[in-house]
Amino acid sequence: MAEVWLRNLPVTTDPLRHLLLCTLQQTEEDVVATTAGLTDEQVWLRPHGLTPIGFHIRHIAESINRLLTYAEGRSLDPAQLSTLKSELTETLPLLSLIVILEQRLTDARLRVNALSEEDLNAIREIGRARIPSPAGTILAHIAEHTQRHLGQLTTTVKLIQSTQAGNPA
Repeated sequence: MAEVWLRNLPVTTDPLRHLLLCTLQQTEEDVVATTAGLTDEQVWLRPHGLTPIGFHIRHIAESINRLLTYAEGRSLDPAQLSTLKSELTETLPLLSLIVILEQRLTDARLRVNALSEEDLNAIREIGRARIPSPAGTILAHIAEHTQRHLGQLTTTVKLIQSTQAGNPA
């Protein structure tokens, strides 16, 4: 099947948001397909010291949520800060991680579509250091950051599957 951005979907928004919406859909499809058949134990393995698959799934979901909060001109709330601290240590089952991811991506689509053209050009502040950035740049970063972690997740899955199939790592 063609990647989401090549499926001739109707373009209902500007190119930046369209790209991000395609990225969110592609991420959801790829995470579900790539992790199919993995056990909860495999999701939290650290082959060769790599970051676990479970972390990448949770981090994708939660970093999108956090970055959209900044793009909307808000600061992170206590729940978001708490989740940030537990992404690597809270070893949730794969099914729970997928549900969280799907919920966050559904919410993200609504939030991205709710941003106005003026919002995209507005300067927002990122993190405790309050680093200024246009909201549109934050959306672009969400797309590239998400794909970076998806690539790491995919590579780690292949390594685990190869190692457990008896092939040398």
